[in-house]
Amino acid sequence: MLCVHESSNERVWANTQNGVMKSHPYCKKCGTLKNVSSDKGKKISYFIIALSRLRKILRMRGYKISDAQIRLIVKELTEIEGFDDLWWITFSKQKEIFIQVVRKYVRVSKNLVESVV
Repeated sequence: MLCVHESSNERVWANTQNGVMKSHPYCKKCGTLKNVSSDKGKKISYFIIALSRLRKILRMRGYKISDAQIRLIVKELTEIEGFDDLWWITFSKQKEIFIQVVRKYVRVSKNLVESVV
């Protein structure tokens, strides 16, 4: 079950992705450090819209993504633990996961998937 994060008044020093030490708030309930970088995560709806854009591009090229493929992609993304936990996940990590899942169900290049995200 997902935690409804509640920020504590205290902060802890931790490394950011680029190796710089920065003060991070953390959740009182589960202890998760909050992502304080500019690389903030996106909600699942952002990636569903990206799938829609990919579908339109491929339709113009004569290739079709079925509704079943879209459902499987969305189902797998929602089942990945922490994918939509905006407190700690970065957009770059979400993007990496999204590309991997899409390419599992649709035969497209990595560059094409990156272009819609």
